[in-house]
Amino acid sequence: NPLLTLSQDGLHVLVTARAIASAHGHEFLTSNHILLGVLETQGSLGARVLDAFPIKQDQLKSRLRAYIHLDAGQDKEPYGGEFFGLALSEDGARAMSEAVAAAEAEGLDFIDSRVMLLGMLRRLDTEGGEILRQFGLNADAFKARAALHQPAAASRPLKAPSRSRRSPARRSQTWPRLNLPPISPIFLLLLAVFGGLGYMLYAGIGDPNKLTFIFVLAGWILSVSLHEFGHAIVAYWGGDSSVVHQGYLTLDPLKYTHPLMSIVFPIIFLLLGGIPLPGGAVYINRAAIRKPWMQSAVSAAGPIMSLLFGLALLLPFVLGLDEMTMRNHAPFWAALALLAFFQIFAFVLNLIPWPGLDGFGILEPWLPPHILHYAYMLGGMGIFFFFLLFVYTPFGSWVGQSIWLILDAISPQASLMAFIGFDQFFGFFNFQLF
Repeated sequence: NPLLTLSQDGLHVLVTARAIASAHGHEFLTSNHILLGVLETQGSLGARVLDAFPIKQDQLKSRLRAYIHLDAGQDKEPYGGEFFGLALSEDGARAMSEAVAAAEAEGLDFIDSRVMLLGMLRRLDTEGGEILRQFGLNADAFKARAALHQPAAASRPLKAPSRSRRSPARRSQTWPRLNLPPISPIFLLLLAVFGGLGYMLYAGIGDPNKLTFIFVLAGWILSVSLHEFGHAIVAYWGGDSSVVHQGYLTLDPLKYTHPLMSIVFPIIFLLLGGIPLPGGAVYINRAAIRKPWMQSAVSAAGPIMSLLFGLALLLPFVLGLDEMTMRNHAPFWAALALLAFFQIFAFVLNLIPWPGLDGFGILEPWLPPHILHYAYMLGGMGIFFFFLLFVYTPFGSWVGQSIWLILDAISPQASLMAFIGFDQFFGFFNFQLF
């Protein structure tokens, strides 16, 4: 319909969908590409509507990525037509034809990501619509929440580039590479608290067990911020400017919070003998990072930050600075060594190639589609299965012993003090499952 225009929101989604399709060797856009494009485009109107439903968007993304990966390297369906200059598969053409029909039925003169999703849901023979229905959505409920006639963003006419090959990574270069946002006051406050607790431990003020527990906990939160900042800054360099809008470059620990990964599992693992499960979460738009080696670098950056933080904590032990004050300030050095132990543990743990851990993320761009399919199907349950493997098999003991060997190789004194630090840490509540 020549009277319909493509909104800015719709154009951004289609550019992202085109990048996703190209990254998987697909010439024609399917409804799955477009649906994943809606979810991966920062602030898209369609994704905002989905936020109003009890849908786990992480699982929805995983499902879509699995299906797209399965067909990597070739188009499953033939050419079905064009939509604002972009080639569609037959499935994509059905979805976008219905989106046009939905816009006309609603008296709209534009197409945006909300209308695209409505088009998928209105037809029973689109792959994207079928997946949305499996997650409990239907066209009527979506339309009621979408508020299509309320102006939500600029919808001035824009023409999509014909078969554009310009990637989000190229567009993101307008962001100054070194013009980073200021550090979060929350991070600075946490850093001050961490330093104050360290001083109290060093000066012998208060109960060393309680102070050790809080000191290590504060240090762990700092380390999570540094770990996730590592992921975000490398993603930013790789072309994902959404990390700026998400606040991931401010080091604010609240920006990295995930209810399951940041709170529930870390506490359980901590009580199970002080196992430092990584507790943060950053959401990277991997469609904006075109080079596989850069995607691997994004995953590797977090563990590297944990390692660097751990080595910085161990530096006084390596230089022998602890020996001069060990007699009078042993609780401080024990707490510091324990925190360093946790960082080395987190580094090694993250490098294990298990779905949900950074080690798998490093390998992910290079793995065949059939392996990725099963890995994505695990979703958030991957960490749960890893938890069972770690606790109920010799694997956990083997990893733990390896960490102690690494720490002992760096500094035998730090290894000894970390043992004492464990006693202080668990002495706070006199509880430990192991």
